[in-house]
Amino acid sequence: MENLFETLVDRLRRGIVSFVYRKKDGTERHACGTLYGIGHTIKGNKKHQQCKYTLAYYDVDCKGWRSFVIDNLVEVGELRKGTIEEHHDICLALVVKLKEKMKKEGVTAFAYRKTDGSIRHAHGILSDNIDITGQYFVYFDIDKQEERKFRIDAFIGIGELIEIDNTIPFENKTQTRSKVYNEFSRLDIKTILANKGIDIEDTENFMVIDLLPELNKEQLKDLICKAAERLTTL
Repeated sequence: MENLFETLVDRLRRGIVSFVYRKKDGTERHACGTLYGIGHTIKGNKKHQQCKYTLAYYDVDCKGWRSFVIDNLVEVGELRKGTIEEHHDICLALVVKLKEKMKKEGVTAFAYRKTDGSIRHAHGILSDNIDITGQYFVYFDIDKQEERKFRIDAFIGIGELIEIDNTIPFENKTQTRSKVYNEFSRLDIKTILANKGIDIEDTENFMVIDLLPELNKEQLKDLICKAAERLTTL
């Protein structure tokens, strides 16, 4: 049982896994879940009461947090990568968990991937402001002493740097980043300037029209669609 449980935890930390466990009524439940971004949470009152220990995980099918008694684990299935939609749902659930933790405990450690692909580990608290697009999470960064935000789909996990395993990709990052990069409405000027070798502070001579040569075919299409939508409202 111990080896089976260790196998499950190892796979859950690397992606989405199908597994089977017995419920309280004795029936078996076929679950599909992950521990990506949250490590694993084992709860129990006394060490000698192994049957009382439970594992909390994110259930992909139910789109929420569930748990089961560790000793009731029956079978561990194969590991697979999550789809873009599944990744979004998981990140959204993690952000909700992050908000709850910040509200309850104050300063919270977490990590997310920046637009250039690098990972930022931050310590933050809740901000009074929110992102009206619903695509970003706004927080007050304790280390930088300023309000910052990150894209929800770029969220990696909650905890100190040593607690978060960033070596194993959970999603197809190339596919996701390409999709985001090709959407004009989600393309930030800082990334374009960085690709052009221009410092963010030195922008007074960089005109809006100068953005056009930097856009690819997909971005231009998205820009035209957004412009057409805007024209209909004027």
